[in-house]
Amino acid sequence: MSETIYVYDAQTGKIKYTVDEVHESQVESFHVADGESFYVGPSGQKISGTFVKKDMETGQHFGITPIENMVFINLNKHIVVANGTDEAVISGLRKGMHVDINHEHSYIVDDESGSTLELSCNNYSYVAQHNEMKVYLKAYGCHDSVISIKFVEEI
Repeated sequence: MSETIYVYDAQTGKIKYTVDEVHESQVESFHVADGESFYVGPSGQKISGTFVKKDMETGQHFGITPIENMVFINLNKHIVVANGTDEAVISGLRKGMHVDINHEHSYIVDDESGSTLELSCNNYSYVAQHNEMKVYLKAYGCHDSVISIKFVEEI
């Protein structure tokens, strides 16, 4: 039975390309570019819309599976009053996720940062684009996601 090398992005798990019908000696001498890894598995797996599955505890790779949507993320509200006390809460963040807020601040979710993100605003701007916050989320094996939160003037 022939095997295939699945070359994938090490950060996202998304498969970039394959090398089919490889032998063990070819696998031993196979090298990839920085930021890429490879998994050797059975031939014939679909590569479009898939990623290399990884056990998050052990780091072991064990198969090819479809890329997931971030259905585990919850947002309690999309509109927040800009009064410094109202807030939107994003929960369900997974350890290892990359969170980018308005391309101004970013971090990787870990035990210290926790699985929730609370967003509030102290001031309302009369420049409309300043009253919206976008949170960009990236997680291994998931489609990227963007959450938009609007801030409105207190009445």
